[in-house]
Amino acid sequence: MYSFYGQPKFKINAQQPMGYELFIREWTAGQWQLPQNFNTITSTTLERLLCQVIKKMPANIEMLSFNLEQNQFIQPEFMAMVARVQQQTSIRIFTELTERLAPGVSEAEIIAAAQRFHDQGLLVCIDDVGTGQNTPNMVLKMNAYIDEYKFAFQNFRPFEHIAEIADELDFWYNLAHREHKMLALEGLETEEDLETVKRDYPCDVIQGYYTGRPEFLVQD
Repeated sequence: MYSFYGQPKFKINAQQPMGYELFIREWTAGQWQLPQNFNTITSTTLERLLCQVIKKMPANIEMLSFNLEQNQFIQPEFMAMVARVQQQTSIRIFTELTERLAPGVSEAEIIAAAQRFHDQGLLVCIDDVGTGQNTPNMVLKMNAYIDEYKFAFQNFRPFEHIAEIADELDFWYNLAHREHKMLALEGLETEEDLETVKRDYPCDVIQGYYTGRPEFLVQD
C-alpha cells in the first residue's frame, strides 16, 4: 500500500502555497516509510495516486511535482501515464528526474526520454541539480527538453549560512536565468535561509521545513 505526502511550494513572497511536491511512502511495519525500492512502484499506482491528489487540490494550486527514477523515466508507459493525468487538469504536473544512478540506463536513453516528454508538452524538472547524476554536463545535454532546475540546500549541509555554498548556488541561479528555466530552491530550514533567498536569490519556487513540512494527502 502506498501514499502521497505533500510538501507545500510557495512563490517567494506568498503566504499561501501554490503547489506541492509529492513524496511517495509505503506502508511497512505499521507506518508510512520510504519505499525500500522505488523502482517497484508501477505507473498504474502513481496514476491512481496523482488523480486522487488532483481531486483534493483547492483552486489556488498551480503545480504538482513527483519523482521518477531514471529507469522509470525512460519507459514510455510512465510518460503516457503523465500525459493522461495532465489531460485531466489545468494544474501543471512536473515530473522530477531524480539524481540517483540506475545501472544499465544510458545517458542517451535519458536524453531521448526527456525529448519525448517535451514533445508531448509535458513538464520536466531536474531534481537536486549539481549532485549525483544530475551534473552540469548532463543537465546541459538535456537542456532543450527541461523546464525547471531544483537546487536542494540539504545536499550541501552542514552549513551555517547560505553564503558558504555561494559558488554552487550562483552557478545554477545564473544558469537558470541565462537559459530561461524555472528555478526551485528546496531545503529552507530557517528564517535566515528565507530572507537570504528573498534578498539575493529571488526565484520561482521555494520549499522547505521552514515554510511547510510534508503532510499526508492520499493513499492507494
